[in-house]
Amino acid sequence: MQTGTRLFHRSTRQFSLTEDGQVLFQKISPLLLEIDNSIESISQQNQQAKGKLKINLPDSFGREFVLPYLTQLLHTYEGIELDLVFDDRALDIVEEGFDIDIGNKINEDSRLIARRLYTMQSGIFATRQYCEKFGTPTSLDELRMHNCIVYNPLGQGQRFTWPLLSDTKEQVRLAPKGNLTVSNISAAKAAMLQNLGVAYMGRWHVETELSNTEVVPILPNYWNAPSTVWLYYSSKAHLPKRTRLLIDYLVDNIVQRTP
Repeated sequence: MQTGTRLFHRSTRQFSLTEDGQVLFQKISPLLLEIDNSIESISQQNQQAKGKLKINLPDSFGREFVLPYLTQLLHTYEGIELDLVFDDRALDIVEEGFDIDIGNKINEDSRLIARRLYTMQSGIFATRQYCEKFGTPTSLDELRMHNCIVYNPLGQGQRFTWPLLSDTKEQVRLAPKGNLTVSNISAAKAAMLQNLGVAYMGRWHVETELSNTEVVPILPNYWNAPSTVWLYYSSKAHLPKRTRLLIDYLVDNIVQRTP
């Protein structure tokens, strides 16, 4: 930047301020000090477990599986603030200002680092009462004849198709049909428990109901292999301490629960 004014006297051995230079220095000195103090404050904050974190979580998995660990973290570290968004969309966490994202969609963004968080088996389930009344499907063709609870996630514009295996173990997508469509998996589970039909979801949703035989697995030989739930965060070198602490806390606790 050019001022159009001489600010320095220059000799062969030294610099000195002109009168105009001294006036400018006196005016900007407080600003420079404030900037320096702000940088030091941010640096100190990033070295402590305090400050705000914005996190995107898949709706049902986030509410029922991750949220209990986050509440434990808040009790332990009172200086941390969490801004939680429950959204099943695959989003650009850097552009949208998120510190952390959790999801099972493969993200190849070079700006992100992914850590394995959970191995999730998904499959088809129905209540024992439903099967006693309508029968238990023994093939994909029979499954298509049953009332399926349809999952139509908000913001994605299309129904979720069920990823399954064919009789020859090839990948297929079954388009479920039924008289009920819901926008999240928690609602699908609630409807399934009301004997309204067959639903597709992560097995972790119904572990309790499976153990007491209220719910039964449908066509487990046609289920896909388990998928990985990932924790994504920015690959920048200097992550705030609060971000690293949260990442390690979730990984250390949730990975232990992986079947």
